[in-house]
Amino acid sequence: MNQQLPTPHKVYTIESITNLRKAKQEELRRSRQRMQSITENLFAPQQSKNKMENLLQHVNAGIAAYDGIRTGMMVLNRIRAFFGKKKKRS
Repeated sequence: MNQQLPTPHKVYTIESITNLRKAKQEELRRSRQRMQSITENLFAPQQSKNKMENLLQHVNAGIAAYDGIRTGMMVLNRIRAFFGKKKKRS
């Protein structure tokens, strides 16, 4: 016969559960702070060193905004053209 030995169960106490919970909360807090700092570094604008770089940065932002709006309008027009062709009833 194939008998399995019982596996020992780990005994949890209220104190051990509380300590584990606090440790996990601290780990989550550190992880949240790390993700926030990475996100801030990725999306923070570059620091300009002089007025010319500052002006070029604003021009680049304007061009990017214009390009995004133009691309969005083109996509909308194509979607409308695709779904707008309906047959007229006689």
